[in-house]
Amino acid sequence: MGKDSIRHLIFMRNRWRYKPSHLMVPYGFKFLTLGPGVVIGNRHIASPEDQQRAIELNAEWDRIRLGLAETAKPKYPPGSVGEAYLRVISLRTADRAKAGKEQDRDQATRDDWPRAWRWIEPYFGVSDPKSIEPEDFLAIDSKTAKPIGLVVEVETEVSISERHRVIKVWRALWKKMAAMGYCALDADPSLAFSNRAPDARQDIWTEGEVVRLCKRSWRMGYKGLAACMATAWDSQLSPVDLRSLTTGQRADDVQGAIFSLARTKTGRAAAASLGKRATWALDAYIASLAFELMPHAPIFRTRGAPTTAKGGKPQSPSPYTKNKLAEDFRTIRIAEFGKTEQRKLSDMRRSGTVEATAGGADAQAVSTKMANTLAASARLQKTYNPVNLATVRDVDASRRKGRAKLRQNKPR
Repeated sequence: MGKDSIRHLIFMRNRWRYKPSHLMVPYGFKFLTLGPGVVIGNRHIASPEDQQRAIELNAEWDRIRLGLAETAKPKYPPGSVGEAYLRVISLRTADRAKAGKEQDRDQATRDDWPRAWRWIEPYFGVSDPKSIEPEDFLAIDSKTAKPIGLVVEVETEVSISERHRVIKVWRALWKKMAAMGYCALDADPSLAFSNRAPDARQDIWTEGEVVRLCKRSWRMGYKGLAACMATAWDSQLSPVDLRSLTTGQRADDVQGAIFSLARTKTGRAAAASLGKRATWALDAYIASLAFELMPHAPIFRTRGAPTTAKGGKPQSPSPYTKNKLAEDFRTIRIAEFGKTEQRKLSDMRRSGTVEATAGGADAQAVSTKMANTLAASARLQKTYNPVNLATVRDVDASRRKGRAKLRQNKPR
C-alpha cells in the first residue's frame, strides 16, 4: 500500500481509492475507486485529478464537521437506529481514548461493529427501533414460500459465521440503545429467534506436517514464512500476533526464545515460548536477512521483489500483512499437500491445545500459555493465574507428552 499525505486517499489493490471514515458515511460520503496513478521513484503517486478530488471531498467534510455547511444534515432522523449507532461508536472511541487504547489499523479491520453495520444499516438505519419486528429479520415470503429477511440475506451472501456476528452486534447495540432511552431492554425483536453459532473448526495439524511445510517453505525461498510457521507451532500465537512480533520483545532461556507481548485481540499479557528447533529456524531466518532488524520492526517478512525496475536495486522484503501471509501460506500448503487441503495457519493454535491436553495440561495452564479465556473464568484467571514462565514451559512439556501419545494412537 502506498503512502500519501492526503487524508482518506489510499492505494489498495493497484488502484487509488477514497475511503471515508465511519463518521463521514452518514453525511453521504462513499468509498470511491479512482485511477491507478503513476509510479515515480518506487512510489505510487495518485494522478493530479484524483488528488484534487480527494482534497475537495476533505474540504467538504471539514465544512460539515466544523458546522460551516448550513445544509449539512445527517441522513439518520432523530430517534433512529442510525442515530443511536453513531452515538455508540462515538462513545466507544472516547472510552478507548480515555483508557489509552486507541485502535491501530489491524484492530480497526477486525472491529465487528462497522462490519455488522454494513448489513444492519440498509434494513434499520432510518428506522425507529420500537417499530422493528422479528419478521424484519426472518420471515416467509408469501409468494415464494422461501425464507427472507436480514438473517437469510447475510447467510446466503456470506456465511453462517457472518450471520452470527451480525445478530450478536445487533443485540449488543439494542442493549446500548435501551440504556440511552431509544427502546425497552426486553423488547429486542431479534430475541424471537435463535442465533445459533456456527460449528467450531476442528482441523488440526501434526508436528510432522508442520515440519514438512517449514522445509518446503524454506526451499521455495519463503524463509520468513518458514520461521513464522515454526514460531506459530511452538508459541500458539494467532497470525495477527505473529505478524507484530519484534526482536525487542525477545528474551531467551535454556530451552529457547521467549517473546513477551500483549495479545492484539484481548490485550492480555502473553509469554510466547519457542523450543530449540523453532529458535534455530528463527535465528537462521534473521541471519539470512540482508539488513539489520530494528528492535521495534516486525520480524516476519515477505520474500520481496527481485528488482524494483529495470537495472534497479532489489526491493527489501516488507512486513507480512494479513492477506499476504494467508496468500503465501496457501501457496506452500498447495505445493506440499495439494489443492484439496484447506487447513489454515491459525489451526496450529488449536493443534497445540490438543497436544497439551493429551499430555495432561489442564485448561487453566493452557489458558495461561495462550493468553485467552480457555479457563472457566477470565476474571479469576487474570487475578489468580498471571502469566509466568514456569507454567508456560510446563504446557510445552505437556505438548511433547501429548504428541507422543497421539503418534502411538494414530490410525494405520
